[in-house]
Amino acid sequence: MKLHYITISAILLSVTSCADFDKINIDPENSIYVGAGDTGNDSNDDERSTSIDFPETIPDDELAFAKENEASVESDFKTFSYEGMYNDYQKTTNLTHDIYAGYFANNHPSFVNESPNYRYTDRYSSTRWEHFYRDRCKEYSRLTRVFKYVNPEKYKNAFYITRIYFAFLGVQMVDTYGNIPFSDYVRGQNPREKARYDTGAEVYDMCFRILAEAVENINPDDASQFTFSGNNDNCYHGDASKWVRFANTLRLRMALRISNYDPDWARKEGTAALTAKGGLIQNNEDNMRTIPKHAPTDLGGDGIGGNENVHAMCSYIYLDVVMSKDMELAYKTQSSRDDPRMQVCWYRPTPTTQLKDQDTEDTSSEFTGCAIGSSDIDRSSAKYSVIRSYSRNSTTLDNSRWFGYARESVWLSYAETKFLLAEAALRNWGTEKDAETYFKEGIQASCDYYGILSRLTTAYVNGVMSNLDEGVFTNNKEKALEAIITQKWLAVFPNGNEGWAEFRRTDYPRLQNHIGNISEDVPVGKFIKRIRYPNSEYTSNQENIPQNYIDRQDTKIFWDIADTNNDSGIRQTPDNFR
Repeated sequence: MKLHYITISAILLSVTSCADFDKINIDPENSIYVGAGDTGNDSNDDERSTSIDFPETIPDDELAFAKENEASVESDFKTFSYEGMYNDYQKTTNLTHDIYAGYFANNHPSFVNESPNYRYTDRYSSTRWEHFYRDRCKEYSRLTRVFKYVNPEKYKNAFYITRIYFAFLGVQMVDTYGNIPFSDYVRGQNPREKARYDTGAEVYDMCFRILAEAVENINPDDASQFTFSGNNDNCYHGDASKWVRFANTLRLRMALRISNYDPDWARKEGTAALTAKGGLIQNNEDNMRTIPKHAPTDLGGDGIGGNENVHAMCSYIYLDVVMSKDMELAYKTQSSRDDPRMQVCWYRPTPTTQLKDQDTEDTSSEFTGCAIGSSDIDRSSAKYSVIRSYSRNSTTLDNSRWFGYARESVWLSYAETKFLLAEAALRNWGTEKDAETYFKEGIQASCDYYGILSRLTTAYVNGVMSNLDEGVFTNNKEKALEAIITQKWLAVFPNGNEGWAEFRRTDYPRLQNHIGNISEDVPVGKFIKRIRYPNSEYTSNQENIPQNYIDRQDTKIFWDIADTNNDSGIRQTPDNFR
């Protein structure tokens, strides 16, 4: 029995495609990129540097300032590791990435003419940029300067953990905008007033080296090391071993991201990640996450009064986004039986007065998604499914209504790790198991995370396998990859950062065309490829924006090799094994 696909609606309009990034040269000895092409910085006569090394010393006045900052490293890291992903989430992510990934559809009339329908909206789309450069880079500089220059032996683990998180954020900046300023910030120096841009590939290379260096230098067993206490490390509560496993897994994710762009570079980084000391994420306890401050202290939060789970806020509380039609179809067609995760994550369409005031669900209705771009908005929640949450007892966790106010948000999971391994096996990168085994384990890990009963998971997995052509994992790599990415897309929900990036890289899953595109720079029938630079860059740093770079939202990120659709809006056949 063949795999049931999410259908594509064709929009017949001829458009002109936009130029891709130029590929830059690679040094085969060490995979460090050199001689990047014209970056448009003709006014800069000095050589570009992509070094990640900190200066040996800093001036006395800067050292004195670092010593003053030592008392605040716990609070600084708490803000750094919490706000890195949560800061203004609706603006930075939910109205863009989460919708572009195919997870949600807009459900607010005020947003119809804005970013959910591909129109660049500066007050939303600039926010991620501003928080990264105005806030996170400053926190990173303060922290690393204390760790590097005040007491480097005591703070060695903390220094490299901070760099791992900075690399994590930096990669997401590339995946959002493309070329970005990075080398002026990565060494913890006070950045230039006019920050230089680096190519996306250069940033990836710097981040690969940051992760490799961190893994080699962190020693989780060294009792003399400073350790972040309690929830000051919002991700791993000071567990250096988990930070190492996250770094290796992030490196594997990045390697697969560049697999179409440069297969040799990807293989080198991927096999290094697979064999690095400390290993990969090994269970759901290792998931990279943000615990909302609303969660009580025993769950790793600050208690009542802080931010709630971001997706509960955007969907259940605000009713601003609802289940997409793509999600509905995927839940109902990828197996011979409905996906058991659907009824854990979503409500059936239920009038707001009943859903929130009476805390009951209309079980006679069917889970229903909205086509992305549709103007058929329903603020009553009676037409489309919203995130399954609850307002009563909001500091407790209820697995039957997953997205409670206190629920963590996961950015890289054990389930995703299994799907990364499945693709690595498909690419013959030297994994221990075959692709099919990892594929099944990925679905299992995702269902286990949601607390799905074992018998339901088994039945679902069997149904998924029955929908695939026999022998697909050994006989048809492209079809196998489609199955892997589609299930990974379901497993990483609602992380739109990753869902959107993987869709652009692989052209899977088979998302429906956006039906409400009103963009000035994304042709009708095409999918959005990036978010353009904020207006502030054109008023304060225009001379450093690469002159040969086309700052449009249909310009592909360097690792995105092919368009999903042709110029008539018809889906093209992907080729992910060049």
